[in-house]
Amino acid sequence: MKEFVLYTGCTTPVRLPAYERAVEVVLEKLGVRLTTMKDANCCGAQYVESINHVAFAAMSGRILAIAESMDLDILAICGACSGSLKHVKYDLDHNEELRNEVNEILEEEGLKYTGTVEVKHLLQVFREDIGYDAIKTAIVNPYKDVRLAAHYGCHVTRPEEIVQVDDAENPTIIDRIIEVAGGTSVDYNGKTRCCGGPLLAMDEEVGNAIGRDKIENIRNENVDGIVTACVFCDIQLTQVQFGEEAGNKPKIPVITLPQFLGPALGIDFDSLGIHLNKISPTPILESH
Repeated sequence: MKEFVLYTGCTTPVRLPAYERAVEVVLEKLGVRLTTMKDANCCGAQYVESINHVAFAAMSGRILAIAESMDLDILAICGACSGSLKHVKYDLDHNEELRNEVNEILEEEGLKYTGTVEVKHLLQVFREDIGYDAIKTAIVNPYKDVRLAAHYGCHVTRPEEIVQVDDAENPTIIDRIIEVAGGTSVDYNGKTRCCGGPLLAMDEEVGNAIGRDKIENIRNENVDGIVTACVFCDIQLTQVQFGEEAGNKPKIPVITLPQFLGPALGIDFDSLGIHLNKISPTPILESH
């Protein structure tokens, strides 16, 4: 059985705890064991990253070093966290001066980064460690007549040469899993565009306009729901459907990939935290 140390990041446990829970129960069902990382810190994504690169490298480097001390590869379920850890690992592996500087900081805690662990996003675990055939074999309650739009997020797939999760211009992992589970994956205009979430701290109006534009492109394809694998994207594509600017149009359910896959594997709704979703995905999940 493959085992990873789970790094949840800051946002998931607070704002999208159902995602964390669904990851745990779905991966357990598919034969992947997860160990929670103790005493983990923020990865430093975006905010620290934009101010002080050494501090950013030390924050993510500490997470990598903790995983090394546990002798386990990291599963990062937040797109921003996955991107940060992969970027810092790349920098530390290719910049000896930075690695030495970070290790001087980590030495105060008895930690050291040596580059022995791998960082994987959830999508990589599904494709590389479990595989589509194994997922298909585990399906006991396939979907029928449900049309779904996949949204990947920017940090999950870009820059492709560093994160190495999927083709940044034509990602397919979520789409393949939708199809394996019996659903229909629907293409739409602007599929690989940003959800607008990263812009909220700088220009909320523009960020939300980008998100609403994405929702309208998806709505034009007459889909039943949106499947995501990024915490910020899930939150953003949900919240832009509320408020005066959104109008009175029917809301499209936004559901994380493990929440979507869980019922097809025979996992009950409560275990997946379905009741915590702001827009109920029950119409999708009952399409069996």
